[in-house]
Amino acid sequence: MRSLLSIVPCMLLGWGLSLLGLPLAYMFGAIAAVIIAYRFRVAIEVPKHSLTVVQIVLGGAVGLTVKGLQGEETRDIFLLLPFLFICLLLQFIIGYLWFNRKMGWSREESMLGAVPGAMAAVLALTDHTQTQPQKIVISHTIRLVVLIIIASIIVGLNPSPATDLITESVSYSYAINSHTFSVIGWLSIIAVGGYWLGRLLERIHVPAPYMLTSLVVAVLVHLLSATTLVMPDFLNALSMALIGMRIGASFISFPLSMLISNIWSSIQAVFISLIVTILVALVTAEIMDYPIDLLILAWAPGSMEAMLFAAIAMKVNVGIVMSSHIIRMSMLHVIPAIVLAFQERRRRS
Repeated sequence: MRSLLSIVPCMLLGWGLSLLGLPLAYMFGAIAAVIIAYRFRVAIEVPKHSLTVVQIVLGGAVGLTVKGLQGEETRDIFLLLPFLFICLLLQFIIGYLWFNRKMGWSREESMLGAVPGAMAAVLALTDHTQTQPQKIVISHTIRLVVLIIIASIIVGLNPSPATDLITESVSYSYAINSHTFSVIGWLSIIAVGGYWLGRLLERIHVPAPYMLTSLVVAVLVHLLSATTLVMPDFLNALSMALIGMRIGASFISFPLSMLISNIWSSIQAVFISLIVTILVALVTAEIMDYPIDLLILAWAPGSMEAMLFAAIAMKVNVGIVMSSHIIRMSMLHVIPAIVLAFQERRRRS
């Protein structure tokens, strides 16, 4: 109950920031609320299944937006795969060299800190290699925050046209007023179907399982429904606030001195990864004739949720952005699992 009540101040502060026109206001409002409450010794608890809710809402929103990938888009995803692999490899190598040669981190710390995202897989490796996780977690958390800030700047520099906003608000209002129960029913199907199918994928360790399943269910629902469906603004705001609460909780879990001592090196590593991403995106855009902003959002080293929020706001090809991040996250989860299996086999032999 306390965790549910903790959402209220985060949403209120996010709502206040949204009145000021701040992009991703509910996310930044929740981060600020958690940090401020901690300084005043007030406990704000992150809801237990917050990430599941975020995945279902975001996956449903994407599914209702893209209505499935077209044949050309699917082909383009496969054509972009080699460039994605090159981008990931360069991000890792350059990040490792920077941490190890410039910052003086150990080999294990440098390898884990250089992984472009997938904190859960990285933490599993820290346990196995008995590496101190503090630097690693701070590095990945700073990367997440920096990417969210960049995503908010991108959204702020590329606002949706006023006419589109008016059209969307009118159509959404019409759908709710005319077919309230129908809309609630379809959205409930997306939530329930995405959750139970996601639990099946979670058992086989598929990354972001609820996002995948809710997207598929949303696409099917949109094809079957005669009603114009969009994800309610309240649920989008709630999901952003839940992400912000998780990020804020990551910051307050470390002593301030440790956070400050590692924050500069982490920021440097993030911008190095971003420079690599931009350079590879520039080359790929020239070869494939694809928009560079789409490629940057698709190949950013982490924060799939923030990049998807930015892609939706910018009205770029959300399907390609999400597919690229799912492929990236799958690789970053599978490769550590293979490494652990080989190490365990060698240890036994």
